[in-house]
Amino acid sequence: MKLVSIGDFPVLNFGDKRRDERFVKIINNVVSRPSSSIPQQTGNWYETKATYNFFKSKSVKLKSIEEAVQSYGGSQLAGLKKVLVAHDFCQVSFNGLDATEGLGYLANSSSLGIITYNSIAVSTEGVPLSLLYQHTFTRALENLGKAENRHGTTFEDKESYHWYKGMAAASKSLGSEVQAVHIADREADIYELFAAAEPGHSDLLIRSTHNRRLKSSGAEGSEEAGCLWDKLSGSPVAAEVALKIPEARSTKRVEITASVQFEKVVVQKPSSSKSKQESVGLTAILLRQVSPKEDWQEDPVEWKLLTSLRVESVADALQCVLWYCYRWLIERFHYVLKSGTGVEDLQLEKATSLQKALHLYSMAAMEIMKLAYLSRAMPAASCELVLTKEQWAVLYMLTFKTAVLPETPPTMEEATKWIGKLGGHLGRTADGPPGVKVIWRGYRKLIDAVEMYAILTKEKFG
Repeated sequence: MKLVSIGDFPVLNFGDKRRDERFVKIINNVVSRPSSSIPQQTGNWYETKATYNFFKSKSVKLKSIEEAVQSYGGSQLAGLKKVLVAHDFCQVSFNGLDATEGLGYLANSSSLGIITYNSIAVSTEGVPLSLLYQHTFTRALENLGKAENRHGTTFEDKESYHWYKGMAAASKSLGSEVQAVHIADREADIYELFAAAEPGHSDLLIRSTHNRRLKSSGAEGSEEAGCLWDKLSGSPVAAEVALKIPEARSTKRVEITASVQFEKVVVQKPSSSKSKQESVGLTAILLRQVSPKEDWQEDPVEWKLLTSLRVESVADALQCVLWYCYRWLIERFHYVLKSGTGVEDLQLEKATSLQKALHLYSMAAMEIMKLAYLSRAMPAASCELVLTKEQWAVLYMLTFKTAVLPETPPTMEEATKWIGKLGGHLGRTADGPPGVKVIWRGYRKLIDAVEMYAILTKEKFG
């Protein structure tokens, strides 16, 4: 993969040019050696020590790293008019690091680690583009078990306020000329988020969990409007569509038939909310499987979506369903971050050092992930979008056992298939394209081969 440089960061200032250079070098080391330890990534004691010193330096502020990540993420989206932004929390476990200062609880007091809130930019075609926003924090152990007091806590003081901060920061990064469509799972079904939406600029597409009360349409509230999903369940079916869903623990996709219902609704402010907005106009979309449940399914498919996007037709509703499917990409990002980069294997003395490392490893994880998905979206494009001349040349030689190179670079699809093969992908018809796991394994082998070839031949490609 092509490496990042200082010039790629619109905002990068750690007070010393050497620290700026170290920041970039660490990201590139993780990209080149995913899942390796810091000594394996750096290759010598001087570089290893410099990496550890960067993470523990008081001159390297977490806020400065977050700003650098955000500025880089926004800079990767030039020219786009609409961007999907998938949001979610990720719990990064550092159990076993009993001597590390400042770790917080995760599921319970014996599960320690750091929580990250992540926002990734995704194209409307489903290609992950950049890490647009990230914030890391820890939960103080003394606050464990105090969730029962949450109803007396203001929205701004709750952990759920991270949803609002993340969405606001992502929209700010994109600028006023870009429409952001914020996508999140049921944890983000929060009235205050819908009240803060700006249709046409900062829209929401959220999977619903609450059967919210609807605003009455009668005079002075005399007509009972009922509850959201009770009402939509009884509305006419707009269409029945065929959908392909992934079979459990398999790459095979199975076709099901689902009904689509959608309706404009006005949601009332919950009694517990302190929002100044008494109601919010949204569109509710209900997708339900009507074909028989497959043997491997625990439950039939049923999605309840709420959106501030304009939905006037079945096609609009299905577009929202498709875009919501892309939320899965942030789960894949978390998988690559934890399993692909090996960030949970780090052993640092302080939680703040691990938080700094998490941001840099996250940027590397996004670069690794993009390789897999760009090849699916642009299979005929040149692989030089993501690989250097040295990398694809050695990849070609490894694949075909020849030193005679083609006149033009391989395509993205070809290069990704060959990297996947290095990582253990069999490439059978039923296997589908290589996934992120075999790609990061194969890419690691490719980097080793590139370095060995350079040592043996001392040849550099133009």
